[in-house]
Amino acid sequence: MGMSIIEFIRFPVMKPRVEDFTIFDDASKKLLTEAISRGRGVILMVAHIDNWELAAMRAISDGFPLYVVYTPQRNQGGVNDIIAKIRTETAGMVLIGNKGPGLREIFRALKSGGVVVIMQDLDARDGITMKFLGLPAKTHDGIVKLYQKFKCPVIPVKLLRDDKNPSLHHIILREILSDRPGFGEDLMSSLELCNKAIEDLIKKNPEQWFWIMDRWEFAFRELGIKN
Repeated sequence: MGMSIIEFIRFPVMKPRVEDFTIFDDASKKLLTEAISRGRGVILMVAHIDNWELAAMRAISDGFPLYVVYTPQRNQGGVNDIIAKIRTETAGMVLIGNKGPGLREIFRALKSGGVVVIMQDLDARDGITMKFLGLPAKTHDGIVKLYQKFKCPVIPVKLLRDDKNPSLHHIILREILSDRPGFGEDLMSSLELCNKAIEDLIKKNPEQWFWIMDRWEFAFRELGIKN
């Protein structure tokens, strides 16, 4: 986390050399390009693992404009403005708030064929309770509902810091999850596929996930369990 924060602060310096800090292989670019060519918009499903903002800056630099759905930081005053400024002015993201008019903006982005980034490992106050890493957790159902409405390809993204060179980051796209038979037909089974994709990534790289983010808070509160 400390390294990611330092990198985030140094984005203005790193941007001209973003290719020196990231590997975005041809297979991943080809998969994303093919998904975009379907003309229904694309959802990139991301978790709080490694430096997702650096990965976004690389993808934008390579010609893939991104609409990023974000949650404002709680009780942080001007920190929100600083974070938003770096994300938009330096990294080049288009930010969409996850509340209020944000849903309409997501609709417009997908209708226009845009690539929308959604963090799927956030704790969802009004989400569906289901197992995540073996414990009950509130899960956002928006990705599946958006797919049901727009039939936009859903792609899990692996973001990994290199084991031998921690300043180097890998951006890996290998599957259009929504192409699996039956995806979108049943909400719960589709959400389980989304959760499993993120769980598998965390289990293989537990040291890179943002563990201090309380993924189970709202489910535990609802069940009367002290966290």
